[in-house]
Amino acid sequence: MNKQEKINAVKNYCEDDLRNGSQTNNLYFGTNKGSIYWVEGAETWCYVCGDITEWGQCDDLLAGIDDKILLSYYEDNKKNIDEWLND
Repeated sequence: MNKQEKINAVKNYCEDDLRNGSQTNNLYFGTNKGSIYWVEGAETWCYVCGDITEWGQCDDLLAGIDDKILLSYYEDNKKNIDEWLND
C-alpha cells in the first residue's frame, strides 16, 4: 500500500469504528495526537488535540487530521486495519 492508500484506509477504518465499532464512540490517536469522541446532548463528534477543539461529522474531522498522525495510527494498528480491509 502506498502512503495515500494507507491514509485512506485509516480514515475509512476509523469512521467505521466510530460509527459501528467497539471503541464506545471514541478513538485515541496517541499522546499529543488527539482523539475523536461522541458528545451526548450535542449530538456531534469532537476532535481534541492540545489546544485544538473541532466539532462536526467524524468523516470531516478525520479529513482535517494531519497525515502524519493518520500514518502513525496505521503503523500502530496495522494488523486490525488490514484485517478490516480484507473482510
